[in-house]
Formats: sequence, C-alpha cells, structure tokens
Amino acid sequence: MILEQERLRRAYGQDVTAKTSSVTDTIYNVLCYAAVKMREANKLLAECEKLAKKFKVPEKRLWHTKIRAFSVTEQWGNMRYLAESRAKPPISFKYFASAAIKRNREVSDILWYVGKVVDGEERYDLYCEGKLWKRAFGEAKRLDDVRRVMRIRSVCNVPEIQRMCDDYTAANS
Repeated sequence: MILEQERLRRAYGQDVTAKTSSVTDTIYNVLCYAAVKMREANKLLAECEKLAKKFKVPEKRLWHTKIRAFSVTEQWGNMRYLAESRAKPPISFKYFASAAIKRNREVSDILWYVGKVVDGEERYDLYCEGKLWKRAFGEAKRLDDVRRVMRIRSVCNVPEIQRMCDDYTAANS
C-alpha cells in the first residue's frame, strides 16, 4: 500500500493521501481529492477503482466510502451517478438518503433517494430524520402504525400535521 500511496503522491501531489493511511482511508482521501482537482477527477475515481480491486476491498465498504467522501465534499453529481450506476446496488439507498439529509440537500434530492428505498420502515425513518413530517405521516399510515403516527405528533410542531395525527389516532383507537 505504501508504494501505491507514493505513486499517487507523485502523480497527483502530496495532498492526495497521507503516508500511513489504510486502504479504505486512502480511497476516501483520493475520492475527496477529486473535489479539489476537478480536471483530474475521472482519473482519480479510476485510481480508486484500481486500488479497491488490487487490495480486494469489499464492494459494500467501497460504496459506503464513496457515499461518505462524495457527501462530505459536495460531489452530488458523482453521488447521483453512483446511485444510478447499477440495477441493484450492494447497499441500501437509505445510506444515500441519509447522507443527503445530513448535508442539508434540497428536498427534491432527498426525496429522490428516499423514493428508491424499498422498505417502508426505512422510508419512514428517513422522512423523520429529514423532518419531512407529511411524508412521514403518509408512510406511517401505509404501515398502519398508530405508534409511529403518535411519534410524529410528539416531535412535529406543525399544527396541520398534528391535527392529521390526532384524527388518525382517534379513528384507529
């Protein structure tokens, strides 16, 4: 790994990665560096793929690392490209959605990722995490879960949604 790190530093500059990083940290740093060196971004992303293959990085770990790096460095185009790159990704879309929520992305971006989440309970949790109360309420209703509706009622400060929650719990008690 040290030889690969030296090669990367010679090719792209000393800032590309630390000298004593793990394989995962090196990949993360190179992905982050792609945000700084935009002209060389495609080459840097290809370098990450080569490193992952050479050092047999598990696909799930690689995807988590990419999501973390892309969200931290605001590489949302690369994040979207990653999300659209396969018929079935090796990890849940909840990780994409959660990263978008944590980085305060536009609601339309968050909803795009949440919309790809298959599990209703995960969608509900993501809507709550993003404080998208109306959608969380809709998901709780689809799940037919009064407890989840009551949770929304307790944490949401929007009178309209609180009233909807009250009406739902009254009708389903």
